[in-house]
Amino acid sequence: MVRKKILKIQERLGMRLGLAYGTKKTPVVRNSKDMLDTLQELYNIGLKAFVLPSQMFAGIQTASDLYKSKYGELLKIKDEAKRYNIELTVRFPNLPQEPDETMRIYSTIASIMDCRNFIIQPNFYSKIMPHDQALKLAVFKINEVISNMSHKIKVGIETTGTIGDVGSLEDVIDIVRRTHNTEPVINWGHIQGREKGTLQSRRDFNLMLNQLRETVGRGYFQSVYFLFSAVRYGKNGYIESIPYAKGDINLEHMIRESMSAGAKGTLIIEDPDREAFILRIMDQLADMVR
Repeated sequence: MVRKKILKIQERLGMRLGLAYGTKKTPVVRNSKDMLDTLQELYNIGLKAFVLPSQMFAGIQTASDLYKSKYGELLKIKDEAKRYNIELTVRFPNLPQEPDETMRIYSTIASIMDCRNFIIQPNFYSKIMPHDQALKLAVFKINEVISNMSHKIKVGIETTGTIGDVGSLEDVIDIVRRTHNTEPVINWGHIQGREKGTLQSRRDFNLMLNQLRETVGRGYFQSVYFLFSAVRYGKNGYIESIPYAKGDINLEHMIRESMSAGAKGTLIIEDPDREAFILRIMDQLADMVR
């Protein structure tokens, strides 16, 4: 019954709903057994998307390590996800200041697993140079790495939560327009933290969605990628994700405005209660998408 209801909500919403990194039982998947168990849990509930954590690939330092030790496991996970119709994504938010090798390794992992995309945050030069220079160099580096990839996995450029970091909505739009094979990944919680609570009304979401449509194009709305969480923030912006009831961001406003905008794609819910939160608000979600 739960599975049917969650599937119906996704059908009406026009988006896959999913989780990041793990479930209540296994908060962070770290090996293939954890991942296969998690895929089974997601299928049983009816969720159709999952973000793989970088911790699952700890120990992979080179492409050689990947093919020697993990290749068979990744193929097995890919096949199981396809069997369950669960979309996978790899996310590596903390790239080093020289991100080339890390980006190559993780984009290769994403390609092997037939992931929707490989998500990065473009703030890897933010701490060492002025914003304009860091933004310009991030564009150059992303294009350089993508041009040298032997596969064509899409790179998701995620909005960041810290004031001063490269990664505002405007930065992400600028990067996507100046790079190849990239797409915006809109982390609404990060925007809320970075802008210190600016997302309060439906109109606030509407304005940002219109900005995306006018700059990135209507085509993006056929396959958006959103992450949503309530957040705690301070003078420097985002601090951490918190339970939805303790935050000041409204999921219903985001969902209703996304549906009004005709957005289709993927919505990842990041809440400390993970799937338990989605199940707890299942009836409200059903009302939101009517």
